[in-house]
Amino acid sequence: MTPTPTSTSPRPPGSRSDPVALSVVVPTRDRTTRLLLTLTALGQQTLPPDRYEVILVNDAADATDDARGAGTADDGSATGAVAQVLAAVPARVPLRMAKTGGRGPARARNKGADLARGEVLLFLDDDTLATPGLLAAHLRAHEAAGPLVVHGSVTDLSAFALTPDPAELRPALVGARGRSIDAAALADLAEHARLLGPRRSFIERTARAVLDAPGRERLHWLACIGTNTSVRRTVYDRAGGFDEHYGELWGGEDLELGLRLQATGAAFALLEATAYHLPGARRDAADLLARFWLRVADRYGDPRLAEVGAFLAGRLPLDGLADLLTPAASVLAPGRAGP
Repeated sequence: MTPTPTSTSPRPPGSRSDPVALSVVVPTRDRTTRLLLTLTALGQQTLPPDRYEVILVNDAADATDDARGAGTADDGSATGAVAQVLAAVPARVPLRMAKTGGRGPARARNKGADLARGEVLLFLDDDTLATPGLLAAHLRAHEAAGPLVVHGSVTDLSAFALTPDPAELRPALVGARGRSIDAAALADLAEHARLLGPRRSFIERTARAVLDAPGRERLHWLACIGTNTSVRRTVYDRAGGFDEHYGELWGGEDLELGLRLQATGAAFALLEATAYHLPGARRDAADLLARFWLRVADRYGDPRLAEVGAFLAGRLPLDGLADLLTPAASVLAPGRAGP
């Protein structure tokens, strides 16, 4: 595995001998206001703060060490995006910091998992707001025996779909028709979200479709969505973690992990506890999805997997994908993959 920079920490980092019940892994790159809202929401949990930690992994290229309130630049291209956020995050957030230097989301998530002290790993994106009971609900879900991947509900707030993250940190994110969200709204997030265009994304609807309908057991891995998804460390390690082979290429490192999780015997379950996503439009999404899944197909030696990109881009129906992937798609042997 390629050596990575040493992690930094705005809080005492603890050790594996000082465990918590749950570790939230948040990869980030060049985020400001969205990230601040994400971290602030994680400080308003019903789960006591001594039972969880938040590991923020800065994947910005050329990131330097951060310290809370130090005001040092962490990212030459984003004028210290993470440093701005760290200076504003409420002290109650049990936060630790790491960096990966621009190696992509898979490496960032693996780095966070490597540092985590919790037995349960919850992956959350840097633009996703946890409702107050979310972490406690994930922890309860893993009280059941057996290997389990738990995906919580994700609701997009479409009012912000065309809103770029500001280069300089702002206290509120302002979207379409002047609708906004700030830290004060997090106390009653579900009520506030009703005014912000709530909807379920395509992949969120897919997760529910494959888990709720009989006969789609081979596609349960499509519920391994990269945000609001938790797994026990032992289950994650058995599958090898995220595959770092794809580098910075966007398009499905979470679903690819789901393939291997399912191959190792993990079951998948939905959790109704909700997180709210502050989406951003990607005009190149269809092209990136196609490129990513062509790479997956090549890596697995299974041309059928290239069609996952067509499905995610809306060019292939779910039943069509199910027919293509029956019998089950081949999978890589468990074990973390490197470049």
